[in-house]
Amino acid sequence: MNVFRIALILALHLASGVIAQADVTDFGTWSLVEDPAHPGFSATALGTSATLSAGDVAIPAGTDIGYQSVNGSTPQTSTSGFYFSPDADFSLAIDYAWTFSNSPSGFLGLGFGIGEDGDGMNSAGVTMGTSDGAPFLSFVGAARVNDVDQSAVPLGGNPLPPPSSALGTLFVAYQASSGDVIVGAATGLGATAPTLSHTYAGIQNQWSGDGLMPSFFIRSDDPPTLNAWGGGNADAMFSNFRVLNGNPIAIPEPSAAVATLMLTPLLISRRTRRDACRRR
Repeated sequence: MNVFRIALILALHLASGVIAQADVTDFGTWSLVEDPAHPGFSATALGTSATLSAGDVAIPAGTDIGYQSVNGSTPQTSTSGFYFSPDADFSLAIDYAWTFSNSPSGFLGLGFGIGEDGDGMNSAGVTMGTSDGAPFLSFVGAARVNDVDQSAVPLGGNPLPPPSSALGTLFVAYQASSGDVIVGAATGLGATAPTLSHTYAGIQNQWSGDGLMPSFFIRSDDPPTLNAWGGGNADAMFSNFRVLNGNPIAIPEPSAAVATLMLTPLLISRRTRRDACRRR
């Protein structure tokens, strides 16, 4: 088998790997983020589902664990993963389901959102909380601009917002023309549209204009009248992530990666011919 053929087979093999990884719905391509890392939190990603767990130890307030769709702090600094362009509309959804055991105590929340950076300095999303293993109050919209928290907004309400649920669907949508980010929720798995929502009008116009990545997480916290996670066992399973509208961009883009790989056998072939000429 000549060098050209070997290189061609290798390039095609590598190219097929790049194409196979171009699937934003596979949590195996997402990256674990711990802020800060804590032994009480753990995570398992299995293809189209990922479970974030809290163990039977106290976890300080302000500690979280989750997954984001790129492997760096931002899409621009990442070498793999997926993001969405701020120049095009997109909408996303993900299912979640809580299970608790062993006398859970304290507060745990979960959330789903989009942002420009892993620290959430420019971000928006939807959250819900649990207290002692039971849903606590309503779904809530949350956002930040330049690392400053915006006012939290309960979703729905007339006169009072409806309660959240132990399982449901979370939504985030982005509108490029206005910079609006719409966050929402539905109290059922597999929902195709939110029943509750809030629009952060023009909020992306206050951000940096960089690529947007989705993420999901669980968090120990101590909102007023409640304590941080104190123990028991909790599992939040996220599944059925779906792009309802828009197109994720792969890092590196498969077309560019494949084109580069396909040049490899040609370059090797040329070098082989040159070497042969020198030997004559």
